[in-house]
Amino acid sequence: MKFQRRLLGFTLLEMVVTIAIFAFIYVWAASFLSSALRGREQLTESADEMERSQRAMTFLTLDFEQLVSRPVRDPYGDPQPAIIGRDNYVEFTRLGWSNPFGLRKRSEMQRVIYTLENGDLYRRYWPVLDTSVATRYQQDILLENVARFTVRYLDLTPQGDWQWVEFWPDAALATQPVWLQRLPKSIEIEIELESGDVIHRFYRTVVNPWA
Repeated sequence: MKFQRRLLGFTLLEMVVTIAIFAFIYVWAASFLSSALRGREQLTESADEMERSQRAMTFLTLDFEQLVSRPVRDPYGDPQPAIIGRDNYVEFTRLGWSNPFGLRKRSEMQRVIYTLENGDLYRRYWPVLDTSVATRYQQDILLENVARFTVRYLDLTPQGDWQWVEFWPDAALATQPVWLQRLPKSIEIEIELESGDVIHRFYRTVVNPWA
């Protein structure tokens, strides 16, 4: 008696169902991986943005908290105030420019600028206080994608009135010699990023000993 072997295999329907299951698993895995990669990129961008913000705050704090009443001379020899402030721009002299063991023949004071240009917040400084035409500044971009950078100055007028001004020195002070000009009592910094985040700080200043 002969037995015929029965050949077993997949039907067309079973093949279609199997392919559909594998296709669903592939799409789900690809979607999950893509979502994970996007989340990782966003996390990295957030961490980088936070690091840049912290770095910017470190420079702002070190500079403004060590502001000193030291006028300078511009490349043409004209005296300039210790603080110059205008729209999207502030320039001043600070102490604390580290010079370990006095290895470099320069002052420990530094002239710095904060300015907003094309959405980037720059910090610039010169190797000397009293510059010449040949002196070149160095610069770093502290923050990118900045929507607004404003600086205000709290002034106590000779009449005893407190007022916030957007430019320094004002017209009345500009008539005095730069070494006799008083400094603002406080400086307000506000940085608005394009993301909507706002950095807002107040810094107290020193008294001009010559005024």
